[in-house]
Amino acid sequence: MEINSISGEGRMERKKRDLRQKIINVAMKLFEQQGFSNTTMEQIAEAADVARKTLYNYFPEKEAIANEYVKDISNGLAQEALVKLQNLPDTRSRLLSALNNAYGWVEINAELTGIVLAYRFKTSYYSSDKYRDSENELQERGTHRIIAEIIRQGQQAGEIRTDVQLKLLVRYIDLLRGTIVWEWLQDTSNFDLREEISKMVDIVLDGISSSENTGE
Repeated sequence: MEINSISGEGRMERKKRDLRQKIINVAMKLFEQQGFSNTTMEQIAEAADVARKTLYNYFPEKEAIANEYVKDISNGLAQEALVKLQNLPDTRSRLLSALNNAYGWVEINAELTGIVLAYRFKTSYYSSDKYRDSENELQERGTHRIIAEIIRQGQQAGEIRTDVQLKLLVRYIDLLRGTIVWEWLQDTSNFDLREEISKMVDIVLDGISSSENTGE
């Protein structure tokens, strides 16, 4: 009885995951075919062959679907970045590599990035539970997880101060990079995204004092 119950729960969870992924796939196809603004939740429900109530149980709005899709993309890019980190010598090179890997996709998908970033700002995504730690471990995903790993390695190597909590250091970088991308999205010709991200890394690691004031 107990074994069957556990097995049944497993099948139910798999069905939920499969349906969730189906909704995401259908929605992204509609966004590509007819545009994000021209796609409604009702159209998504019909195309995915689910009741509107069921759709809203999974996603409160279409922006949430786009956000989930981008999170999945971010996870894939993070896995790619993780492999490269082992061959890089220091925190600066690791941060630049990870962020350049992520923002290559952002440059190609500026519109979708803007939609998701606006949704995250609106829903207080940047002050959510992902910054709460349990036994000193962050619950990270995607690029955020890679940044946390890079900071950990930097602290262990003595390159980054340890008197500030890891989750706060990660959050500083997360907020800075989110702000830079948001400004870039307002006018992509205003500045080079990767160049500005590189400057952000310098500021995080070296501070905002000019070399003239530091005696260099």
